[in-house]
Amino acid sequence: MIDEEDDMITNAIDPLILEIFLYKNNYKDRLLISELKEKAHTVHIPGIDESSFFVRTDDMLDILNTKFKKDLRDFDSTPTENLKDSVTSIFFIDSMIQSFDKLKYFRINVSDAQVYSRKTKDVISFQYRILHSRVDLPSICTPDFLAESKRILTKLGFVSRGPFEKSPYFEASARDLISKLRMYVNSLEPESEEHQYALSLQFLFGSKLEKDNSVILVIVDL
Repeated sequence: MIDEEDDMITNAIDPLILEIFLYKNNYKDRLLISELKEKAHTVHIPGIDESSFFVRTDDMLDILNTKFKKDLRDFDSTPTENLKDSVTSIFFIDSMIQSFDKLKYFRINVSDAQVYSRKTKDVISFQYRILHSRVDLPSICTPDFLAESKRILTKLGFVSRGPFEKSPYFEASARDLISKLRMYVNSLEPESEEHQYALSLQFLFGSKLEKDNSVILVIVDL
C-alpha cells in the first residue's frame, strides 16, 4: 500500500517530483541511502535541510535494478497476500516509478529517528508527498469539457484573459486552485450544467494534491 486510501490521485495527474523519507536505522533504507550518495548524481539545494537531497528518477531506477535486483525479483514472486510481511521501501519506490511514468525527481529526506513505523492498521504503508505535478487538460479532456474548463479557470483568475497575456499553461498551488474551485462549485445551482462541469474539474485534481499542497503545472492549450 502506498500512502492512505483516501489520498486519491486521478489518472489526470502526472507527478513530477516526489518527496519521501528514508530512515538510517532501517537496514534497506540505509543501504539505499549509501548507494544513492555513492553512485547517483545528487543535488543539494541551498537553504533546504542538509539531511535532504534530490536525485533523478533514472538514477534511482538504475540503483534499484542493480543493487536491489534480487529484492525486486523476490517481490515479483511473492503472492500479494504475503507482501505485507516482506515489503520494504525498495518495493514502494519501484512501484511509484512504475506507476508514475512522468516522474523526474525524488527528494530524499534522511531521518535519524530511532522509533518509527510504516505500519498502519496492520498494513505496511509508505508515506510520500507530491511536490510538483502536471495536469495536461488537452490530452485528457473532450473539446467541450476543455472549453468549459478554460472558461471556469479564466473566471477564477488562473488563465489570462488578454490577447497578449495568453499562455498555454499556468502554475498554482493545489490548495489555492482546489479551494477556489470548491467555492465556485458551492456558489452554483446543483442542478445546473455549470455545476456539473465545475464539480468534474474539481474532482479531476483529486484529494492527494490538495493534502500535499503540490505545485501544479496545468496545461490548457496545445
